[in-house]
Amino acid sequence: MVLLLALGTVASVQVASARAGLEAATQAAAEAASRAPSAHAAMAAADARFRGVVAEYPLRSATLVVSVGDFDRGGSVLASSSASLDVAWAALLLVSSQVTLHSQVRLQLEPWRSHTP
Repeated sequence: MVLLLALGTVASVQVASARAGLEAATQAAAEAASRAPSAHAAMAAADARFRGVVAEYPLRSATLVVSVGDFDRGGSVLASSSASLDVAWAALLLVSSQVTLHSQVRLQLEPWRSHTP
């Protein structure tokens, strides 16, 4: 019983840490995109920042989708991501071997950023 409780606690902490990592990566991607001078640069900056942050967490198959609309000064950027976490080691708990996580962030484009059409 104590072993199951310990495994459950460790699995919960691992899921919480991975969820926080995915949310941090998504937030960082949205922030990078919101400061970019063009839509193309926003996509590239968001992807680079997302990949850099996600690499620090035990996430698998992390994907990012960024929408910047018309990239007008009053516009917003929407970053949505998903990733999976392998928890097969906790099979004694009768849980799925993978947990799928999702995150979404919407930010206003920075009004003071340099803008190139």
